[in-house]
Amino acid sequence: MNMNKKRENMKVKSVVVQSVLVGVLALVSSGCSALQETMASQMEVPTVESQVNRAAIGMTIVRENNILAYKMPISADAQWPTLIAADINDAQKKFIEQALMNEPYFATVHYTKLIQRQMLGSSYLMNQLGDYGHLTAIVLDQTVSPLTYRAVNKLDILFSNPQLQEASSYTSQDRYIADRVQNWPNVFKFDGSLDNYLDFQDGKLREIEAGSSDYYPTLGEAIIALAPVNYKKDLELGHKELIEAYDTVALAESQKGRLETKLKLNAAEKNAETPETDFIQLTEQEVSEINEELAIIEKQIEDAERIAEEKEVLYFELLDHMVLALESDMNIDDENYVKLAKNVNIVADEIDRSATEAYTAFGVAVTNLIVNNSLLNFPRELESLAIAKATVPMHLQEKYNERVMRLMKNAIDALPNALIGTYYANKQSTLAGKYADVTGKIIVAYETKKEQEAEAAKVVNNN
Repeated sequence: MNMNKKRENMKVKSVVVQSVLVGVLALVSSGCSALQETMASQMEVPTVESQVNRAAIGMTIVRENNILAYKMPISADAQWPTLIAADINDAQKKFIEQALMNEPYFATVHYTKLIQRQMLGSSYLMNQLGDYGHLTAIVLDQTVSPLTYRAVNKLDILFSNPQLQEASSYTSQDRYIADRVQNWPNVFKFDGSLDNYLDFQDGKLREIEAGSSDYYPTLGEAIIALAPVNYKKDLELGHKELIEAYDTVALAESQKGRLETKLKLNAAEKNAETPETDFIQLTEQEVSEINEELAIIEKQIEDAERIAEEKEVLYFELLDHMVLALESDMNIDDENYVKLAKNVNIVADEIDRSATEAYTAFGVAVTNLIVNNSLLNFPRELESLAIAKATVPMHLQEKYNERVMRLMKNAIDALPNALIGTYYANKQSTLAGKYADVTGKIIVAYETKKEQEAEAAKVVNNN
């Protein structure tokens, strides 16, 4: 009887595993990076480091969006919008993988992953499937996640060395990669201060010409250029006040994340089998004071969000009124006017899509850090890395040491960065979606006019 039950359980697990495999393969072929990232998180070793790297990629996406919205001059004949929205080809994907192999985590994770999986297990979902889940996770685990490909591809477009020679002129592939990435920012190194969150802390942005026609320094200014004259000043002021309100909320969110991290790491060390010798436990009084401060910040966030929502409503109402005004004051006979609207629409759609991906990355990271208690298991994770060090080749030991030192710092900064990033990603998506709607109206009006003209020409020709 027991043997029959055992066989039945094995059959059930086998069916579940097959379903998981089918689901993963479907997601991989679906082209939806956000869904792929969520599934990828179920296959990886459940570490703080994985969530730290995921938060870093989310931050990279948010900062790239900020560049697209505020630091790239845009015009009717600018070529970069199409370039930035294009799919990644196989050659570029291979280059991304090779470039990342110079990064401390990616250079050494292949050597440490097996021991870490043995010591830390797999995700909750995979653990529920027992040995089947463990094997499934090993087979489907991806070193480079779906969102990492997208984020790094944009890094290459925005920051690649403009003096780069043709690849065929290099005798060494390593030299070619080093030259190509020399201006890239270090996206896996967190900035603990959280100042200028929306900007990369290093790297040299590549100058991309907007084109020969009239150009606008930011996406918002291009939107204003498309508006009727009597709306321009109000849109400028409304946008400025909205961005300031967003920043106030984000700062409070980051303060909340820092305090929550302190409490989580303190609890982790308190319950650790082998606590860090230099870690100083918080007293009960200190814990109480942090909780009181958290309550105050929660109220500050609530008030700041209310003000930001009010500013958002006012600005979006202006955009809605602008759209209504455009119905009687739309310059669709001007080819450059329509081309500018199309370019703004491409960029807005790309920002909206990318912001949704960043939101997913942050959501998965925060869930695993807090809800699934990766932070509480951090001492065990560090122990697994210490044991796995022996598997890393001598020529990579320096990169391994850099990886561990960076992890120790980033573990403290991951949660506040993820929380502030979540807020910005949400607002980037909302704002870009609105810009896409506005420019979409212009594009539809233009295409409708062209269709009407074509129909009228047919009638004339038939007569």
